Formats: sequence, structure tokens, C-alpha cells
Amino acid sequence: MDTDIPKEYREDFFRAVVDTVTDPVALVSKDFKILYHNKTISKIYGSIVGELCFETLKGRKQPCEDCIMLEVLKVGKPKKKIYKYKLPNGKVVWAEDNVAPFRNAEGKIIGVIDILRDVTEQKEARDLLQEALERLNTELSEAADYVKSLLPPPIVRGPVRTDWKFVPSVSLGGDSFGYHWLDEDTFVIYLVDVSGHGVGAALLSVSVMNALRSQSLPDTDFKNPEQVLASLNVAFPSEENNNMFFTIWYGVYNKSTRELIYASGGHPPALLFDRSHAGQSNATLLRTANKAIGVMPDVAYKKNKHLVAEQTTLYIFSDGAYEVQKSDGSMWQFKEFADFMNKIKSDSQSRLDRLYQHVKNIGSLDNFEDDFTIVEVAFA
Repeated sequence: MDTDIPKEYREDFFRAVVDTVTDPVALVSKDFKILYHNKTISKIYGSIVGELCFETLKGRKQPCEDCIMLEVLKVGKPKKKIYKYKLPNGKVVWAEDNVAPFRNAEGKIIGVIDILRDVTEQKEARDLLQEALERLNTELSEAADYVKSLLPPPIVRGPVRTDWKFVPSVSLGGDSFGYHWLDEDTFVIYLVDVSGHGVGAALLSVSVMNALRSQSLPDTDFKNPEQVLASLNVAFPSEENNNMFFTIWYGVYNKSTRELIYASGGHPPALLFDRSHAGQSNATLLRTANKAIGVMPDVAYKKNKHLVAEQTTLYIFSDGAYEVQKSDGSMWQFKEFADFMNKIKSDSQSRLDRLYQHVKNIGSLDNFEDDFTIVEVAFA
């Protein structure tokens, strides 16, 4: 490289420049001898020119097994790696080694330049963050297990049979559901989806589910969906729940009359498939135009009803069951989801398992961004 600096001053110039660098800088030969170091290293170790780097800096008798210098000498390109160092004063620090090949005038590699940057604070901060993330993941996993433990088992025989698929998202959403007999003639089904993710959303969802399961809402006829939604809106205002609200689908089936009375609050429509006619399957969307629960006070909720034919199947679900981004970037549409549910057959694999596998395939998903929740109710 051409320069106007006279040859006899170049070494002094090099030393002056390197000594202004506050990070430790060393020139190390191919046989690990320290040929030169700046004043920053002198302040820490004293003069260590001529000593072996692995002995002085690492207290070892042989080169490190993961020595970055050997990698740089082999590939001839700069590399960096973080190592732990114990200083002469006993202090332990983490440093990022930035190592680059050092070449002579002919371009031959004769050693390396090693610049060390103290990253102890950043390393400790990352470690603390990683510990916090691990604790959070543990809490989320425990919360997901708790939610699962509260879900009712499938009903495999009787006039009403049920099945379900619940797969919590990585960050744990606020989905929960339940069903039970209010009396020998009345069966109730509900699914809740709380806004947001995390333990807070899951706990609110569980609280709502417990209120419905224990029938603890005051002055409420649990056979009347519009009363149930109105009572939930009073009991769970968003301003008292960290601004979280929830959507819900709530239905009441009368076994004797085969009448299904239902109401939904901001929730996706349930799908009802009438398979009473051979070779035909008619889909009906069951939804009422009501606001989500907890958004605003003094809301009047409306209900609707539907006469359930024999061999009819009802699907209640959260939006995580169908709002999936496909691998081409487009979204899977609700109509595509409804058509899929209408066409799939149940043989050795349940319809819900087939749906779950299909959603994973079209989205190339290993983990879901939202809870995947769907409940199947079959009426004899």
C-alpha cells in the first residue's frame, strides 16, 4: 500500500494508532506467541510480548480446543467468538474475540490480529433475558396444562356425543370451552376466546369457564343464552381485567324438542351440518350479531334458535382454527374452512385430527400463533 509516511516512522505510527484503541489489541504469530500488544493489555497483564497467548490469557498448557485463531489461519478470513476470561485481579469477564489474518508484504499469512471487546454486560443481560424467557415458557406450559385439566372429557355415547381438539399456541391464547347437562333434558355448550395471549388471558378464560360451569352468575337463567351473555358482560368488564375482553358462543340444546337456542358475542359462527339425507350435507351458520363481552356496559344481547335434525353435527371453534396464513402468503378463507369441514370423512382418523393436520400442512406450521380450538357435537 502506498503511503507518504517515511519507512522509519511507520512502526511508531502503527504503535501510536493501536495504543489509542481502548479495546485490548494483540498481534499473535502462527505459533501462538504474542508479538505485540497495545497499552490496554499492558494495564491488565503487564508486558507479555513473547509469551504464549493460551498460557497467559487462558492459563492453559496447550492451545484451546475451540481456538478461533486456528480457524482464521485455516480459512484466511476474519472470525469472531465470545469467550470467558479470568483476569489477573480475579475478575471474570466475557469478551468478543475479533480475529483477522495478518499478512506480510507478499500476502502470506504470518499471524493474526486479535481485538477483544468486553461484552460482559451484554452477555449477562442476554443470560438474564434467556432465564426470564425460560421461566415464562415454563409458566405458559404450566398454564396450558392447567387449562387442559379443566376441559371436559369427550362424550362417546348417548343422545349427544362430543369430541374436541385443543392445541395452545406458543404464547398461550385465551381459549377455553365446556359442555354439560343442566338437567336430564338440557345440554349446554360454550366456547370462549379472550383477547391477547399469555397467562393473564388464560386465567381470565378459566374464570369465565368456571362461572359458566358452576352456574355462579347471579340472577341468570343458564338455559337462556341472551341472559348468560348479558350477565357475563356485567361480571367481566374489560377495565377490570387489564383491558381484556372476550368473544363467546353459547348454545342450549333441548333433547326432547331438538331445539338449539344460541347466542354469540363477537365470535365466529358455529357450523351445523345436517347429514340426515344420504349423499347430502347442508351447512348452516349459527351466529347472532352481538358485541364481544366486556367491551362496553349496558349491552342488549339477542339469541336465536334452530331445529336440529337427526344425524346433525355442530362445530364450535375459535378463529385460530381457520385464520391461517398459507405458505404462499395468502390467508385461508372461512369459506374454504367450512367447505373442508363439510367434505372430510371420519374413518380411522377423526375429522378434527384431519383438520388440524390440514391446517399445519397448508401453513407449513410447527407452532401456532393462536390457540387451535374446535369442539364437535354430534346429535343422534
